[in-house]
Amino acid sequence: MKLLLLFCCLLPTLLLAQHRLDYAVHYSPNLGTEGLRVQLSVRTPKATDSTYFHFANEVWGEKNLLACLGGFAGENAQYRFRVVPDSNRIVVYHPRTRSVSFSYRVKQDAAEYPRDAFNRPRVTDTYFHVLGESLFAMPEFITNAPTEPSITASIRWVGFPAGYVLHNTFASQVAQQTFRGKLWTQFYRSLYVGGDYRLQQFSYRNKPVYLAVRGQWHNYDEARVLSNLQQVLSTQREFWNDAGPALYTVFMSPTISTADTTWHGQSMRGESLHQGFKLQSSNNPFNNWDVLSYMFNHEMMHDWLGGQIGAAHEELNYWFTEGFTDYYAYKNRLRNGSLSLEDWVKSFNSRIIKSLYNNPERNQPNYVLKDNFWKSRSFETLAYRRGAVFAFWLDNQILKKTNYTRSLDDLMREMLQACRQPGQQFTDERFLAMVQEYLHQDISAFFQKHILVGADLPLATADLIEGFAVETVQGMPVLKTTGASNAVRERYLNNKPAAKSVAQK
Repeated sequence: MKLLLLFCCLLPTLLLAQHRLDYAVHYSPNLGTEGLRVQLSVRTPKATDSTYFHFANEVWGEKNLLACLGGFAGENAQYRFRVVPDSNRIVVYHPRTRSVSFSYRVKQDAAEYPRDAFNRPRVTDTYFHVLGESLFAMPEFITNAPTEPSITASIRWVGFPAGYVLHNTFASQVAQQTFRGKLWTQFYRSLYVGGDYRLQQFSYRNKPVYLAVRGQWHNYDEARVLSNLQQVLSTQREFWNDAGPALYTVFMSPTISTADTTWHGQSMRGESLHQGFKLQSSNNPFNNWDVLSYMFNHEMMHDWLGGQIGAAHEELNYWFTEGFTDYYAYKNRLRNGSLSLEDWVKSFNSRIIKSLYNNPERNQPNYVLKDNFWKSRSFETLAYRRGAVFAFWLDNQILKKTNYTRSLDDLMREMLQACRQPGQQFTDERFLAMVQEYLHQDISAFFQKHILVGADLPLATADLIEGFAVETVQGMPVLKTTGASNAVRERYLNNKPAAKSVAQK
């Protein structure tokens, strides 16, 4: 009886800890003008006459997002609303209660967006494309938790016509879904699309993988896109011996489509999501297949680097989460055969080494890179290029000093195992300790000088495995190969399976 009484006393607390929310997203044939109407119902910890809700005014570089919000309505006439953009806040005034229910509309804040508006809500009569953080308001008693909260959210899709495509990072073609998981890294790191998207699917280890694509693309044959995606995914999951999540999606959406040549270029951006990633690109006759293939390889690698191998210090660790990701984007293209060794060397020289040496900020220290990453394209690319050259140098060092019995691949898999443990993340210190185990020497001083301070990384023939050589041309290192290509490729890739399964549940 005492145990039953204790359980009854604790039950309200246990239910509250689950943070249950109910959302209903309503269709309108005039989505372009009316927007998506989102109904939110939640039970608060105690009865009050006002409740604060979080709605981010800036998400992934897009500012003033509360301009995309309007049409507030409460469940009765006593509700009042105040939007506070500087605080990322919606204040809801209501009768004193614990049950709060109101609705709002999410829509575009301009009839047309420029090609570099990647993360604003796109809501038209024919389709919608909205990030989770820009679709679902969240009570601040949840968002203000000292650690990342877990939530349970029911989402109903109301009134959408039969045959209307509804797909997101958690579910496909369902009228009602329930999410259970973490708020910031899962629920809010999501994407919801609908309308004229086309869904294609294949399976990996009996788990569905979707390609959600819209628009008619120049130079991108859809069957080839799907085949390349399958090749990239198989290569990476085999590398990590990872079965992947229960559902995985790659979203591919045009920003602006033109059939003419008014702009001779392509603006493509990729961003990692929970259980997938999204690609958005201008769509014109200058679409480049090589760029698309690279983006598939880079963005998917973030499932592990920056995803499961979470960085403790965000931008300060971008030399790893972006730089090593970029390195493996190229190495895996060589591994899966989408690049020959000759093309790999050519790309690595032009897009990594040359890009680094032509960067006017290339010798800036890492802390300055952190402060300016989101402000300057030169600083943004510096993290990618510096980290990729460092990864190539380290990969060669491990291969040489272990007589080709180990490579950077082994260190990466070991890092994954360590960081998948509860409470564990990537840090410089953890990384340097692992490197010391592989090289039997401490490279802390080298790391301090070339990664943290920003001195040019040494890249010389003596540093590299047999078959690679470096020439200096106009003060810039140029990578070359010597000997038979097949032998160099085999020696460098050092292919062997992951030693231990890290398949997700």
